[in-house]
Amino acid sequence: MGSSMELWMAWRQMKAKRSERFISLITWLSTIGVAVGVAALIVVYSVMTGYTETLRDKLVGVNSHIAVYGLEGNIENVDEVMARITSIPGVIDATPVVTGQAMLAFGSATGGAVLRGINPANRYWRDAIEQTVVEGEVGALAEADRGILIGRELADVLGVKVGDAVRATIPVGNAPTLGSFRVAGIFSTGMYEFDSKMVFTDIATAQSIFKLGDSVGGVEVRVDDMMEASTYARAIEINLGREFWVSDWKRMNRNMFFALELQRVVLSIILGLIVLVAAFNVAATLIMTVIEKTREIGILKAMGASNRLVRRIFSLQGLIIGITGAGSGLVLGLGVCALLKRYPIIKIPGDIYLFDRLPVVVSPGPCALFALIAVVLCWVATIYPSWKAASLNPADAIRIE
Repeated sequence: MGSSMELWMAWRQMKAKRSERFISLITWLSTIGVAVGVAALIVVYSVMTGYTETLRDKLVGVNSHIAVYGLEGNIENVDEVMARITSIPGVIDATPVVTGQAMLAFGSATGGAVLRGINPANRYWRDAIEQTVVEGEVGALAEADRGILIGRELADVLGVKVGDAVRATIPVGNAPTLGSFRVAGIFSTGMYEFDSKMVFTDIATAQSIFKLGDSVGGVEVRVDDMMEASTYARAIEINLGREFWVSDWKRMNRNMFFALELQRVVLSIILGLIVLVAAFNVAATLIMTVIEKTREIGILKAMGASNRLVRRIFSLQGLIIGITGAGSGLVLGLGVCALLKRYPIIKIPGDIYLFDRLPVVVSPGPCALFALIAVVLCWVATIYPSWKAASLNPADAIRIE
């Protein structure tokens, strides 16, 4: 913005004499305020982004992109329905599922669960769940007699481990059905809601337990672009007709993701006020500098300095504060994010927030934007002080003692 001479003069103006230590303190506080504001914005935005994306990935990983259910109950002609679904371009997989409630018991411990019958041979489901298994194997689900995969939290409540037999009470019809399952594996998704309630078994076992015959409860669909799931859902709905209810993951979790996005925006605005307050401090600092340096400014103008040069000097002071503060805040914010991502320093209750640690995802674009906005605000804060300094009359300014 200016020459090296202007930068040197701007830096000299910021260095306080012994009688101006208070102005120098305010300058440093303004710089720290900008740094703290930028760092807070980066950390909060990264945590909220991480929470939203982790929640989305876990919801979609364990479930599916699109769910199809019959409006009149179970789906009888499941092979025909899946063939019609997979005929749509962009649909990469369709697999039948059976879902129902169950009460599990082991010894004197009991716990409610959502029992889901799936096809263990389906590679998309297998890839999604296999990486979450902490004990046992996914393959054992099909090999074991009435085998189940149980969430870690539910397993801890019941006190079971791989190989144990658990009793089950299934509410089917007027009288509940009693049975037993063999624990083939224990999984941990990191989501308390899933780990404390979800239980998987193969679809044939689920059909037998819930007395469905060859029918299924629904069909789960995966597409090549999960962000366009709503478009594929409409295409599937048109293809299948009004006898089916079709919903995508965005629609099924719309309220949750809307609330998270609103919270992220509101928190960003609130924390952005820290940067705004720091910018006001920059303006106050420069105004005080103009008052204290009135005589020096008058001498400078008497020596031939133009109004434009004076404005540049004070604008550069604001930019130095802004760039220093924004740069420090960027480094501090990214450092805190890296620390939170590597070490679980902050523990949160998983039964309330779904995760037991803060998920962090750093987005370079927004981080750079926060730093840039801070610099721009600091520069805008210099407009009035620099104009005031440039408008001083040299003769009047020199006479001031």
